[in-house]
Amino acid sequence: MPDHPNQPQEFDAVLGGQTPIPTGSAILGGLEGVKRRLDSAIEEQRIAALSEALKYGEAGLDLMIRALQDESTQVEKTAYLLLKERTEPKVKQALKECNPWRFFECLRTLDGHSFWVKAFAISPDGQTIVSRSRGMDNTIKVWNLHNGELQRTLEGHLGTVNFVAISPDGQTLFSGSFDKTIKVWNFHNGELQRTLEGHLSWVSAVAISPSGQTIVSGSWDDSISWDKTIKVWNLHNGELQRTLVGHLGGVSAVAISPSGQTIVSGSFDKTIKVWNLHNGELQKTLVGHSSIVKSVVISPSGQTIVSGSMDKTIKVWNFHTGELQKTLKGHSSSVRSVAISPSGQTIVSGSGDKTIKVWHLPTGELIRTLEGHSDWVTSVAISPDGQTLVSKSYDKTIKIWGLP
Repeated sequence: MPDHPNQPQEFDAVLGGQTPIPTGSAILGGLEGVKRRLDSAIEEQRIAALSEALKYGEAGLDLMIRALQDESTQVEKTAYLLLKERTEPKVKQALKECNPWRFFECLRTLDGHSFWVKAFAISPDGQTIVSRSRGMDNTIKVWNLHNGELQRTLEGHLGTVNFVAISPDGQTLFSGSFDKTIKVWNFHNGELQRTLEGHLSWVSAVAISPSGQTIVSGSWDDSISWDKTIKVWNLHNGELQRTLVGHLGGVSAVAISPSGQTIVSGSFDKTIKVWNLHNGELQKTLVGHSSIVKSVVISPSGQTIVSGSMDKTIKVWNFHTGELQKTLKGHSSSVRSVAISPSGQTIVSGSGDKTIKVWHLPTGELIRTLEGHSDWVTSVAISPDGQTLVSKSYDKTIKIWGLP
């Protein structure tokens, strides 16, 4: 007599006393089932198992942490997002070893400028973006970073606004323009407080000292480059303290060290110069780029200078010795802007090739490429908490990137 069809056979799985199901369609429950699905070759099954793993305490957390090393970026991303609000020490340690920049995506796009969006700044509290345009739109726009709402538009410059910066205390906004002036605004109400005049040509870059006591500006002319100076201003009375002369071409970028002691400048003459902020003495000149230096930044530790150039490269320099440590190649067009994360571990670059690239600063490894802009990416900035990237482009948009 044949076996009863409902009797379990040798290769059947019996789950919870239910009617046996052939092995091929068995769905194991409990922690063991989660483990098996996480070992599946099917990405979707591994992702589905992750949210269930948290039901199983420490053992489930261990499985989630293991998933941070999964070969699938989507599985890693899902595990990271599920774990990022956890407070357990072992989870925090695992997340530190996992680079979240690999999972960034475009969260929203801000439209509102009638011409190219060329540069911007993020407020110290990470709540607000300030942007400026190029062309007949000589305005400055203030946006809410989180919902993309336009809060106000500032008017007053008679030429293109080339650069904006915000004081460390978040109280004051500075803008440099083709009209050869720097304007000082109340950041919160948009009131114009002061206009600084002294450059003989376009104001191309502005930086604020960490103390908020000093403004540094650079100048250049697109065709003549006859004002190749850096000017140092007293913030409170608007007085010009000194003019630094040394570049053979227009000054395209300036930065101030975290210590507030040093100015770093990039130029059309293809060099980077390091100056003493307090006495204006030229300390060293960094040579290595083969074209215009468009952007310079200093790491939060004050140990590293990173520069981006029209020669399509990013260079990493020792701040103290001026030694070139590495050259990052990957962009197919000019590097228009570079930024360093607050952790000092990540470089972000925007390029004329319409992409944003994310690099590991210590090794120079390319982590990923962000695509979405339809024209040159002219500026990139990272929020103070390191959780948000903002980019601006000649496609007239600002994009906000982060974790969903």
